[in-house]
Amino acid sequence: MKEEKYFIASFRYNKDKPEDFGLKPIVNSDYFMDSKGNKWKNEYLWDNGWGNEYGFIRQPEPNHEELWILLTESTIVENQLGAAELLNEKHPFALKEKLQILFLTKPKLNRDLTKRLEHLGVLRTGTNRNKVLGKTIEQVESDYRDWKKLKTDFERLKTDSIWKRIRKSY
Repeated sequence: MKEEKYFIASFRYNKDKPEDFGLKPIVNSDYFMDSKGNKWKNEYLWDNGWGNEYGFIRQPEPNHEELWILLTESTIVENQLGAAELLNEKHPFALKEKLQILFLTKPKLNRDLTKRLEHLGVLRTGTNRNKVLGKTIEQVESDYRDWKKLKTDFERLKTDSIWKRIRKSY
């Protein structure tokens, strides 16, 4: 699983049609097929600073466990970016649990895992990703503190690049 593509996207909007990705429409559906027979759904994916990229998610869409594997183990950058995007947007509760367990069990994050987790926007911002409708202010504040703690824990456990370490020493 982790060495197969589950996400494909443009880079700086260099592709804007399914054909640009080698995909053909499936008649009477919203899906597309690649040359290997895999089914894909059109989505606007991660934002690299200039807007969400035009792309596709392989179907069936990976669940939160599969997304975690793609984020933490796949060597395909698009899988890492796509998994981070979907975990952030569609599976925040599962993501929070995974991060809490990881940060409790790891004394330090190696550089590879640090780079992968840096794709998670929530670890840069500490934003509460839990739903807030129907919750008391105390519950919302508690969720906020949990996410802020994850951001703080990540900052404490991550391994900076050699260049950041050199700059810090000056």
